[in-house]
Amino acid sequence: MKSTSNELTLPKKSKCNLAGKRIKRNLICVYLIMLAIGLSILLFHWSLINTAFSQLSSSGLNSSSSKNAVRINISNPSQVIHEMVGKYITINASLNYLKSNKSPGNSTIDGIAYISIVDVKDTIPVDLEDWSVEKGLYIPSISPGQSLPLEWNVRLVKAGSYTISVLFNENRNPFSSPIVSSRISLEVSPKLNLNPGNVLPVAFGVPAFLIGVLGTLNYLRGRKTGIYR
Repeated sequence: MKSTSNELTLPKKSKCNLAGKRIKRNLICVYLIMLAIGLSILLFHWSLINTAFSQLSSSGLNSSSSKNAVRINISNPSQVIHEMVGKYITINASLNYLKSNKSPGNSTIDGIAYISIVDVKDTIPVDLEDWSVEKGLYIPSISPGQSLPLEWNVRLVKAGSYTISVLFNENRNPFSSPIVSSRISLEVSPKLNLNPGNVLPVAFGVPAFLIGVLGTLNYLRGRKTGIYR
């Protein structure tokens, strides 16, 4: 009887050992999964910190660069221009390179200043081919503390509501965003056409011709009858 009891208890112990090993394996897998998740979270936060640091460092460099020291101001006396189609207007602006302690005195820059006209209704920039001959003005050199006047002659082609701004791209930073001035509004009214379809010559010419012919016939008839001597 004792031998049979021992034989019965041995399989139970082996089953317990197998179950314990399985539990240990499962715990190890869980620990490994948790470790992998923790490492991924740690790497993700580390990448965010590096990105934020690089952005801060780049913004710090940009703040010390000459780009932030350049200003464009539109010097037109009125912020809203009212004119008719076919007229010419002049857009005056000034490009200012402000002095900074971080920029040396001989750190000149060059670039292109250009005008931008945006249709308010369609929210798209207009094609300046017919509006202005001088779309872009090349600035060969400007020094810190210097101010350059800019001028564009604009022909008003189409009636509507527009905004005008002036932009500047620095040549040594060709892929950077341009410096933009404040906007002014432009209201273009349609041109008053007093001769639509060129009908005025016909409208006034035909009656004048008939009056002249009738007057001549009347005069000749009066000469014959003795009324006009």
